[in-house]
Amino acid sequence: MQIQKRLSTGLIYAISIGAAIGFTHVASAQKLQKRLPGLWEIQLGESPLTAMMESIQKSLAKLPEAQRKQMEGMMSGNGASLAKPGVIQQCVTPEMAARDFEMINDDPNMQCTTSYQPVSRSEGRFTYDCQDGNGKLKGEGRIWDASPKHFKSEMTMQGLSGGKPRSMTISQTAQWVGPDCPAGLKTP
Repeated sequence: MQIQKRLSTGLIYAISIGAAIGFTHVASAQKLQKRLPGLWEIQLGESPLTAMMESIQKSLAKLPEAQRKQMEGMMSGNGASLAKPGVIQQCVTPEMAARDFEMINDDPNMQCTTSYQPVSRSEGRFTYDCQDGNGKLKGEGRIWDASPKHFKSEMTMQGLSGGKPRSMTISQTAQWVGPDCPAGLKTP
């Protein structure tokens, strides 16, 4: 199950950080326009994450049907698809939309600090610093062209994860698809 291990340790972690690029904000800071809750589709730019998803797609094609379907189910529950390896779907709940673009950290072992510098109602810059018992990641980025139904973002991250050096740039364009999320799609 090397594929499953790669999926769970690499893809899911990167999806969590990349797809939920986040901000915290100071009370007096200008806030970005709120996203609409519902289904969002995030198109990833060329990056190691996209290359990894394409590699997983090729590896899964070689698996027996039952095992492939199991992996496809796990991927789709996390918003990834074999049909579109550079696209992630994310279900944004009303609570998430109300929190602005805050960083979502669902790993209790990961401690993160973030800072946000507003530029306008449609653009902001951020930095973050995360660490757990296995490493430390830090990065910076920006979000722009933000509206209730669309945004673009780019971030760089570097550091150690799982005892290995990591360096990655992730760019993405996100588009609101509609108010309803498919059954089984996990929220970050």
